Amino acid sequence: MIIQNFSVPANNDTDVNFDVGPDEGMSLLGTSIYWRAYQQAFGSPLLDLPPVIEKHLDNGLQITDPDLGKFVVEINHDDTANLLRNYYHEATIVDEGGNIVTVTIGIMTVTPTELRP
Repeated sequence: MIIQNFSVPANNDTDVNFDVGPDEGMSLLGTSIYWRAYQQAFGSPLLDLPPVIEKHLDNGLQITDPDLGKFVVEINHDDTANLLRNYYHEATIVDEGGNIVTVTIGIMTVTPTELRP
């Protein structure tokens, strides 16, 4: 599992690139990928609360290079409105056989910004 921490400016449209690397030659083709951000305490998700942001294939998440394990999560300005703080995030992959693997975790920081015309 790879730890990937990143920051995003609040109320901005941002693409976040993930590189989970090839796992023994496994391609991302035919898989389902889910990315979620949760409220957190001390770097651990508060699992009794729903995700604050959730993306999956064809809904804000796109595979950019299936053979190298690369995908992008599109975070829209509406996703981060009023979310100024740190959040736990994780990406999971479900293969065609139904096997689930958490491939990356980390902290997403939503930073304050001013909307400029």
